[in-house]
Amino acid sequence: MAATQTLNAKPLAVGLKHAGLSLATLFLSLGLTAGAIQAFGNEQDAGPSAVLEVPRYNPASPKPATTSTEPKVDLATQGIASGWLPWRLPDGAMTPWLPGTPPPNSPSAADQAISEAEAERLAAIAKAKGDPVVTGAATAASSGQIPPVSGTARIMAPTFGSASNEGGVQVYRGQGTAALTQAPAAGVHQQGPGGLLPIIGAGNRTVYDVYRKPFSETGKPKVALVVGGLGLNARITQRAIDELPAEVTLSFVPYAENLQGWINKARANGHEVLIEIPMEPFDYPENDPGPHTLLTTASADENQRRLEFLLSRASGYFGVTNYLGGKFATSNETSSAFMRQLRSRGVAFIADGSATQLDAAASSAGLRNAQADRLIDQRPSGDDIAAQLGALEAMANQRGAALGFGVAYSVTIDQIARWAKDAGRRGLILAPASAVTS
Repeated sequence: MAATQTLNAKPLAVGLKHAGLSLATLFLSLGLTAGAIQAFGNEQDAGPSAVLEVPRYNPASPKPATTSTEPKVDLATQGIASGWLPWRLPDGAMTPWLPGTPPPNSPSAADQAISEAEAERLAAIAKAKGDPVVTGAATAASSGQIPPVSGTARIMAPTFGSASNEGGVQVYRGQGTAALTQAPAAGVHQQGPGGLLPIIGAGNRTVYDVYRKPFSETGKPKVALVVGGLGLNARITQRAIDELPAEVTLSFVPYAENLQGWINKARANGHEVLIEIPMEPFDYPENDPGPHTLLTTASADENQRRLEFLLSRASGYFGVTNYLGGKFATSNETSSAFMRQLRSRGVAFIADGSATQLDAAASSAGLRNAQADRLIDQRPSGDDIAAQLGALEAMANQRGAALGFGVAYSVTIDQIARWAKDAGRRGLILAPASAVTS
């Protein structure tokens, strides 16, 4: 009986042994696969490490070309041969159209060059000839509705967002604006150890003056938005540049590959730009923002050396913002020294709202600055982001201005674009972050 029991136990033991070996092999395989992905994965599909997870972006299919039956227009006389136009067809639909060419995929900066004064001149000519009315790009982008006209209307709109139905007419509203000043601008830089460093030039001219986006006060409540974490993920960065309204300020990671190229693209699309300065978090070094992080334990000379390296990574930014920095902000000595260095170089500071002491240090140093009122995507869901944008809107209506800060999530880009589309109708104006600094 005992022998029989021993014989029956052997298959069970062998089976358990094999099962254990199989599981060990599986876990080893998964570990090696994960390691391989980490080591050899495609950088352009990866988001900022340990900060955000970015889904793939699948761009929409290009709109099919449509042949217009409208009367031919003398483009040479009207001076807009390089302009892409939403054209209203006899059935009331609007479609992107340039005679003799298909709709564009990515209009160049040259396609965006029509001033409001030129638009008014062309409109007068068009009305006198009985041709469709021309509207300037900025007016088309900010207009709450199609200008009332009899017959047909043509809107100058160099880049297109989603179609909206306005009075039964499909409208593709222009989102692009004229390119900002090319960097580097003369007189506001000096050669540093790793590249150009900002300086205060003749007549107290600064990079803030040169590189911020021009803004005219209208008396309307204004909301400013910053989207950060850009430059590490090519697809999400391109989406932010192309799809967000030009008034949204874009913030770039200093370690991004081809950082100057990204900044140039952003400014060509009308976005003003910030650079992110990594600062010591409470859980440093477990959470390490990078090799040039500003530290409370570093000497003043070492932190200055690190800051100069970060500031010399590119040109074209009007200011900087913090990346992390909870621990750094608690040290009045180190944070105050940092702000004084920024002031001496004419650089503004925009605090992301995660470390409130930084705003106080900037103000004490007499630095042009602002602090975000809301982090709009701490919970990156559409409903939560929409709620935060609504809260910013309420703040702006109450006190005249509000500033929000977000991260380069796909859902953040989607929600900002959707919210901004109708902001003008609600009596708001979208402003660049530089417009809310003091």
